[in-house]
Amino acid sequence: MKFIPRLRASAWALASLIVVALALSSCTTTTLPAKMHTFEARNHQFLIDGQPTVIASGEMHFGRVQPEDWDLRIKQAKAMGLNTVCFYLFWNQVETQEGKFTFEGMTDVRRVLKLCQDNGMWAILRPGPYCCAEIEYGGIPSWTLKYPNVKIRTNDPQYVEWSRKYLEQVYRQVGDLQVTKGGPLLMVQVENEYGIIIKDNADHMKTLTQIFKDVGFNVPLFTCDPTTAVWRDASLRVPGLMYGRNGLKTDQAFQQSADGIGDFPVFVPEVYTAWFSGWGEPIATRNSTIPQITTWATYLLDHNYSFNLYVFFGGTNYGFSNGCNEYLPVQTSYDYSAPIDEAGRTTEKYRALRDLLSARLKITPPAIPPEPAVVELPTIKFTQKEPLLATLPSRPTLVSAKPVSMENLDQDYGFVLYRKKFPSGLKGTLELRKAMDYTVVMVNGRTVGNSFVGLGLDSNKLKLDETGPVTLDLLVYNLGRISVVVSEHSQDRARKGLIDGAYLDGSELSGWEIFSLPMAKVSNFKASAAPHTGPTLYRANFNVTKLGGTFLDLRNWTMGVVWVNGHNLGRFWDHGGLRSLFLPAQWLKQGQNEIIILELGDAPKTAEVAGGTKIIEEKPVPFAVKLDRSTL
Repeated sequence: MKFIPRLRASAWALASLIVVALALSSCTTTTLPAKMHTFEARNHQFLIDGQPTVIASGEMHFGRVQPEDWDLRIKQAKAMGLNTVCFYLFWNQVETQEGKFTFEGMTDVRRVLKLCQDNGMWAILRPGPYCCAEIEYGGIPSWTLKYPNVKIRTNDPQYVEWSRKYLEQVYRQVGDLQVTKGGPLLMVQVENEYGIIIKDNADHMKTLTQIFKDVGFNVPLFTCDPTTAVWRDASLRVPGLMYGRNGLKTDQAFQQSADGIGDFPVFVPEVYTAWFSGWGEPIATRNSTIPQITTWATYLLDHNYSFNLYVFFGGTNYGFSNGCNEYLPVQTSYDYSAPIDEAGRTTEKYRALRDLLSARLKITPPAIPPEPAVVELPTIKFTQKEPLLATLPSRPTLVSAKPVSMENLDQDYGFVLYRKKFPSGLKGTLELRKAMDYTVVMVNGRTVGNSFVGLGLDSNKLKLDETGPVTLDLLVYNLGRISVVVSEHSQDRARKGLIDGAYLDGSELSGWEIFSLPMAKVSNFKASAAPHTGPTLYRANFNVTKLGGTFLDLRNWTMGVVWVNGHNLGRFWDHGGLRSLFLPAQWLKQGQNEIIILELGDAPKTAEVAGGTKIIEEKPVPFAVKLDRSTL
């Protein structure tokens, strides 16, 4: 959630910002004029050339939309009547390995800001370092978990230094694109909803705010909070930092926040177009109806409050990028019932908001761009398969007396397989005290049980009676690290793998072969005649004559991952709502294509998939345990 307060005239009079002009009533999609203008935030208003301006923004996220589609989404935002696009930039997608920063492809923040400028749109950037946004670990890199004594979201010197290095790199990409230097970047957010975890001081927020200034950002800096103590206690706020009230929609909410907003303009950073969806739940409908969002937007426009629609385009949690709400993993689709759907098509909600913004802002937006192609794919039948265990490397990644975490293997996502051999057989109660998250238990390649807290608090105990020799394999699947990071307990829970070991009749087992299986792609598939008795890979080739996005129907399958032409589409699970995966057009090619599916459950009813034009939703299968709570 995000909401931008009002600038103190005294604090911001000296911060008049030189910007490239944007006429809010412009109908063109040409580049911003070269003429310099002023941008100010004072007297409870945003001002362009001294004229009061309502910032009408919409949010989309790096990593959840293909770079080839950025220009179209920005044009669609402008055609809806928005004048600004807001972006979360996720640190864990920029610095996937400690000290190695990548700003290309899905993290090319410079390119997207220049596209905003080319399309006559302003931009707002939210680089964290912590974001939440239902993304993996709230956007914080998983490699930070290798350092258990470093407390994230605090003034721990190491965490502060990591944050500084990251923000220095971000500034190098976008510093010259700030409005103070003739670019489209209006404002930058510091952290996110820190009030949820704040205790008795704002020291960490003061430190981060100073870092943003030190690295070179001189546009207005803001943060945001829902209904937390920061609104009641001025000592918990950073002087001069704009505070936004997420979800503000009533006079009562404004009055509760007025002291914290102060002289800043009212800017509501998160006006929810719906909500996110967890596995075991239906696709969320909270805030999703057209009357709900238009009523909310009307209230804001009535009061000349600026706002950001969270989200105007949601997209997809590709690969293993989804976050986790406490213990509840977020589904792969981040469609979010947004005005633009997961496939990039405008919706009735989009058109209702376009009509509203056109009338209330007295503008004539550009024509809506042509809709992107969404195609059907004929049934693809899988005739090749291979047990996952057959793809293991010849040597383990590590041989260790005790299991180690995924992070200590220098691995971010995917699976870790822990193997132990019992020459004389295996009998007794196997207990996994803290396997994070979903664990497939195999004996000699045959699945004998599954452990996951959602399947029941006793699913971590399994009685075995197997004659020897026995190879025990524990395949531990990272379902996504917690994205609502509120304490050191969240940090501890974020570590993945066979945490706290495995026990047989109360005695800890030792002597493990450990295989790191990040599985960003599958490159060593070899067809086999072996039956499906444990996790199995299925492979097929298919031809494409017309390119377009498509929704793969996974209703024949139980749980796993899909790759097309080496690209990881994300997770599927019959605990749905969601029973399809979106395949973007950019990952297809004319002619022959390859698809691989990892099935962690039983053999599929029919080993086939087809592509359709709509998200597939089924009645969800709830978990035995309520997972969106911190204590179980």
